Amino acid sequence: MIISPAQIKVLKNSNNIGKFLIKPLSPGFGITIGNALRRVLISYLEGYAIYYIMINGIKHEFSYVDGVIENITEIILNLKKIRFKLKSKRVGSNNIPKHYTIFFKTKKEQITAGDLCGSLTYFEVLNPKLLILKKELDTNLNITIGIKKGVGYVPVEKNKYFQKKRGKIPIDTIFSPIINVRFKVENCEVHNSYEYDSLILEIITDGSITPQNAFKKASSILIQHFTLFFNGKNNGKKKATNSLDSKERIQVLYMQKVLNSKLSENVNDLSVRTLNCLKFAKIRTWADLVKFKTSDFLKVRNFGMKSFDELNKKMKKLGLSYGMDLSKYKIKIYNKKQRIINFREKMRQIVKLRNILKLRKMMKKNDTQK
Repeated sequence: MIISPAQIKVLKNSNNIGKFLIKPLSPGFGITIGNALRRVLISYLEGYAIYYIMINGIKHEFSYVDGVIENITEIILNLKKIRFKLKSKRVGSNNIPKHYTIFFKTKKEQITAGDLCGSLTYFEVLNPKLLILKKELDTNLNITIGIKKGVGYVPVEKNKYFQKKRGKIPIDTIFSPIINVRFKVENCEVHNSYEYDSLILEIITDGSITPQNAFKKASSILIQHFTLFFNGKNNGKKKATNSLDSKERIQVLYMQKVLNSKLSENVNDLSVRTLNCLKFAKIRTWADLVKFKTSDFLKVRNFGMKSFDELNKKMKKLGLSYGMDLSKYKIKIYNKKQRIINFREKMRQIVKLRNILKLRKMMKKNDTQK
């Protein structure tokens, strides 16, 4: 019998360390819930971090700055450790500047994270005593840092894609406000039975979020994912279907355009022989071709394996396949009656042109005789 936990006790709660006891749990559920919460806490909570830096006169991370003991790679490693917190939650993410320029003109040998506080108007530095670099007293520095909101860990390759300006040095960023998560599973007594589990979860944060709030956010993320399987009429699923509807409409419009187009239009991958074979089989549009089966091409005259391979490559590029359902695309497929009607109309036009030409010739002859 599966039982639900009766209580959640807060064993310890401070700005950055929290300890929670969850019991009783069914056998095996301690590891299941603890591992799921730990993964979400470490990888899927939002935070602010530095994702690029700029120093005047420096083009890459393997350089040295005059008057500074550390090289650029050491400075980057120190900057990655700085933890930020928004001073006010009312400020929207769109109103926060994406980069800050900091001038170090103070006659100090050691520059710490606390020296950034004067330039960062919207952020609070949580570890102000962190050493960034050591410099000479007369050395002035001009450093620009980019701060943004993100989730989990982002490698330098992804940040490099967005930094196109010369002189910007992208760095790999750790947005997660969680420093460490540990969980422990112990036996729990329920009705004189020690088969049940009790889960002790310890959360250590950087101070930008309390452990209790982090625990709540991680639980809500898991609940949002599991409600999709539990209740098919969830609002989240409705949003997903609406977004899929818009994609399907675009796909339908694209397929309508492709299927209604003639084979001779914008075809560079098909040879003249293949096109002539398809014309002989009375295949004019891609919609006519889709109706065919692979076995039907054996009946087409002079249609070999080379032509079949050419046709398959082109159909893969266009996203077509044999035996497609054309009902949702509303394609007008030519039938025999329509072809006969079109042929008769063309013949009538030809006969009319011939009669007009004959009349003109007769008129010219009469004029010359006179």
